[in-house]
Amino acid sequence: MPEPTQHDVRETFDSGLPPQHGVSSVIVVGAGLAGLATAHELTKQGVPVTVLEAGDRPGGRTRTLREPFADGLYAEAGAMTVTEHCHYTMRYLRETGVGTEPSDLVDTDFGYHRGGVRIPPDKLGEHAGLLGLHPDEHGLTVGDLITRYVSDFNDALGPETARPDWTPSPRLLELDRLSVRRVLEDRGASAAAIDLMEPLFLEMRGGELESASAMAWARYESGPRSFSTADARWYKISGGTDMLARALADGLRERILYRSPVVRIAQDDWAAEVTFLDHGRLRTLRADRAVITAPFGSLRRVNLSTARLSAAKHTAIRRLRYASTVRVFLQMRRRFWPEKRLMLSTDTAIRTVRDATPRQPGPRAIVECWFSGWRAQATAAMSPEERVAHTLEDLEPILPGAREHFELGASVAWDNEPYAAGAYILPETGHSELMAGIRAVEGRLHFAGEHTAFEPNGGSMNYALESAVRVLMEMASMASTVPV
Repeated sequence: MPEPTQHDVRETFDSGLPPQHGVSSVIVVGAGLAGLATAHELTKQGVPVTVLEAGDRPGGRTRTLREPFADGLYAEAGAMTVTEHCHYTMRYLRETGVGTEPSDLVDTDFGYHRGGVRIPPDKLGEHAGLLGLHPDEHGLTVGDLITRYVSDFNDALGPETARPDWTPSPRLLELDRLSVRRVLEDRGASAAAIDLMEPLFLEMRGGELESASAMAWARYESGPRSFSTADARWYKISGGTDMLARALADGLRERILYRSPVVRIAQDDWAAEVTFLDHGRLRTLRADRAVITAPFGSLRRVNLSTARLSAAKHTAIRRLRYASTVRVFLQMRRRFWPEKRLMLSTDTAIRTVRDATPRQPGPRAIVECWFSGWRAQATAAMSPEERVAHTLEDLEPILPGAREHFELGASVAWDNEPYAAGAYILPETGHSELMAGIRAVEGRLHFAGEHTAFEPNGGSMNYALESAVRVLMEMASMASTVPV
């Protein structure tokens, strides 16, 4: 069966998903959005489905922290945004009756904190010496830097960089051999200019620009999800990002087995077989098909010796990297900073400081401190208590008064989450070599999740949901071609 294209998947989703006449039962590994959507659609067609979730909640890396905060405050520890271009997410939001509201990432009082000095984006020229900009960059805004070193070059690559269906051209494949930093340096950007632009390369901030694929970055920056062009059409899910996962899971209550980590996946000519822990005992289920939505970082812990996977799949599972991020949340007694919607890019270990609750009522607020790359890996090695204390100490010079107003803290270190093993896919140089193997069907095993997207960049609820539709198309098409 030829693999469906992005266009095929979108068209099928809009016109109606195919019937699963030849599929008698399905096991779904993971209750993230991809797994929930897959189970949701199969259930609507009457196909028996069991969802195995290692954790105690639905949603995967859509994670809203509500505890231990006071006054009903909450913060997002995972996925945060939805745009008008998130076709699948918007459709499921409408279907489940979950609303949206303006994103907290747009219309912020964004600024830089460099060398202990607050610098507004429109005042870079006044601090060019402190920043270390090249002489020919002194009069440029951040937007000018993006245009000079990113947009103009990407436009010259051709229309394939931004067209809806992703098919990397030879020129883009050449970029896949280079890192983002290498390409920016070759284009003449100073280290200071790269540092100022980096916060706007949203999906690349979970790791070092030294290893990120320039192909994936060019595609991201040329598309509608680019943070550098974010506008009022960026939204968040009302009440918390986890509301969509909860709504989908609500119709699957008896079909989801929580605290059921998978330890072995196998298949033969007749069935897929999944072994998991059920209250400390091994239990095995067999089904006509299995849909694996678990991130590859966690899949490395699962025995796949009799899964009949191809060499390309094994390579993808071993090599695919996930972003290292730590998000620390500090509840403050009141908003003591002058900005209405605080958001700072810093030159400290805390890469970003922002008000995570700018539109939530009450005097209290949650300040989020975002660590990425090797700094996140170091912070993840601390205990939760050490992590909060370390963050508060580093935050005080950035936000004087933080210690005085601090009440309590919480954190999520995504590298330490055993069934996630990272925040979201981080496409490194050579990522194009893995893409086909990542999502390829392997006999009775199908693969979904944001990491299996057609696009080289994951980190998107929309891509997770798109992958579920693709898998449903695969199952319907292949049901009559596999021995039963």
